[in-house]
Amino acid sequence: MHLRHKFFIVLSLLTSVPLLVLLFGVVERMEREVTIRTETQLHGSLDKMASELQLILNNQKSVASGLGRVPVVRDFAAAARFPQRFDTGQYQRSADALEQFLLGYQKSVSSIQAVRFIDASGKTLVKIKEGKPVEPVYTDDEHGRMYIADQSNRPFFKEAMGSNGDILMSDFELGQVERDADFCPAMVRYSVPLLDELGDFEGVLVANMWGSRLDSTMTSSLGGFPGKTYIVELSDNARRDGIFLYHPDDDKRFADQLGSEYRLTSMLEPADWKAIKTGGRNGSLLSNPERMLFYQKLAPYPDRSTQWLLVIEADPEVVYAPINNMRKSIWLLLGALLFISLLVAVWASGRLTAPVHQLAEIIRRFADGQREARIEVKPGRRDEIGQAGKAFNYLAESLDRTEKERETAVRAACQSERLAALGQLAAGIGHEINNPLMNMMSLASLVEDSLPEDDKQGRNDLQLLKKEGERCARIVQGILNFARQSEPKFEEFDMAILLNETLDLLRHRIESEEIELQSLIETPLLMEGDARQLQQVLVNIMLNAIQATPAKCRLHVTARSSQEHIDLEIIDEGEGIRAEDFSKIFDPFFTTKPEGQGTGLGLSVSYGIIKRHGGNITLENSKHAGVRVHIRLPKQSELQELDTFEVLEARDVG
Repeated sequence: MHLRHKFFIVLSLLTSVPLLVLLFGVVERMEREVTIRTETQLHGSLDKMASELQLILNNQKSVASGLGRVPVVRDFAAAARFPQRFDTGQYQRSADALEQFLLGYQKSVSSIQAVRFIDASGKTLVKIKEGKPVEPVYTDDEHGRMYIADQSNRPFFKEAMGSNGDILMSDFELGQVERDADFCPAMVRYSVPLLDELGDFEGVLVANMWGSRLDSTMTSSLGGFPGKTYIVELSDNARRDGIFLYHPDDDKRFADQLGSEYRLTSMLEPADWKAIKTGGRNGSLLSNPERMLFYQKLAPYPDRSTQWLLVIEADPEVVYAPINNMRKSIWLLLGALLFISLLVAVWASGRLTAPVHQLAEIIRRFADGQREARIEVKPGRRDEIGQAGKAFNYLAESLDRTEKERETAVRAACQSERLAALGQLAAGIGHEINNPLMNMMSLASLVEDSLPEDDKQGRNDLQLLKKEGERCARIVQGILNFARQSEPKFEEFDMAILLNETLDLLRHRIESEEIELQSLIETPLLMEGDARQLQQVLVNIMLNAIQATPAKCRLHVTARSSQEHIDLEIIDEGEGIRAEDFSKIFDPFFTTKPEGQGTGLGLSVSYGIIKRHGGNITLENSKHAGVRVHIRLPKQSELQELDTFEVLEARDVG
């Protein structure tokens, strides 16, 4: 079997199996979770809807009940019941007062469509409708007064007469069926029986409440969910059972009044409708592929079994749209991945061996002497080829480090031999020069003493000769000190005290050069060593730093202790060391100072002292300006032989 075929099979399995598991496992589970989440969400909306509708009905009922207790209403009820006790003027004034009160109250409570007072005989005496009084047109000969309409044979009036004072709520229905100029939208009527102190019936106060608040509650209850809401009546009266009290389409409401066939019962199977009526307070119908119904029952009438069924209809296509889209996407992705797997198999079979050939080529180049040859491995690559490349790069770098360490060791040996040879040579030269030099200076003193007092030119020449001789003597003494390398005497001392003493010794020089000294020295800094020799090192390093630091600049001296070492840092703000001088700064007699200002032995001597104490010294250019000298000394050490030291480090980091 070809390699590309193997790749295609492996890639196809790797891509298709997870997608099939996702399709038939995860997606189906997500569909169930969406169903549960939708049920939970919409039943929560139904709970909120029921609470808001019940609150509206209770508020409307409270408004009607409050109207029945208003004094002006009670006074007119008494006047209407016993007209013989009042003359015509008193009765009319009472009627006018009630009419004005109801007009004002209706303006303040916009949910009231109409309010009317019906006396005990069923005649409407006062009526306010939509902010206007209705004028009476009929004459009551028995009581000698005008009335608006006779409601004595209406069922709601008869129910109010026998209700023992309980407020009655009517069906939710249209005010009038005919859509003429006086057509009245959906409303709920509240009948408030009026009784006197003895419980005798005086009349009925009827308040018609707009149904628009109920409609707006249904409209806004979904909060953006893509569905429809209904209010359906559950009634023992077959004429009203299943009618829509609320429907987004007004033409489908109140089928009993408009004579239409739009009912929820016509949308459902008989078994489903029966299950709703006989079932619990809430539930769901999910078996129909065209619609999902979620419902909850509300009992708005305390005196009868009629209920309202609050329904939310959701479209399964909308509810499961993300799932269906995901299912389609997975099938498309599966087809695309199979096609891509075929392309990748062909491509990978041709490209798989390319990194191996590249690795072999790099190894051959490295073996042929190209030590800089490396395999470029991307940071995120962790396959076998990448690991092999990293291993080769590690091997090459290890060989480079080994080569550099060997070169360092060779330089160290050469440095040791050079210092030893220079030491022997310096000792011989120093002894050979020192004796004649002393004789020359002695003879110059004798000649000076023999000159006349007025021979100023001769005396000046001899003074210059003695001064230059003394300078030569100092150079010779430095040579002898470098050659001698006297053995240090190790004793315990406090480096902090020694460092402060050295700074005090040089403080006049620092101040005269107008240099700002910044020191941070921990105390105590106890260690073992030769304090005299280490002070010589400090003086040499600090003098170099003072000479390199311009006026008005700073000299930084820090000393701190670690667990086993003491670290000293001396940083100047001079011009630093040139890169080409770093390899020579510790050579004897090498100096960057102007002629006559240095012998070039200070750093060499200091280097030997520090190495004999088992420490090391590092010089580097600071990133900003000047030179940073770092000295690390062990707190406890033994005398080290000078010819076994490592080459100290001097580098440019600026």
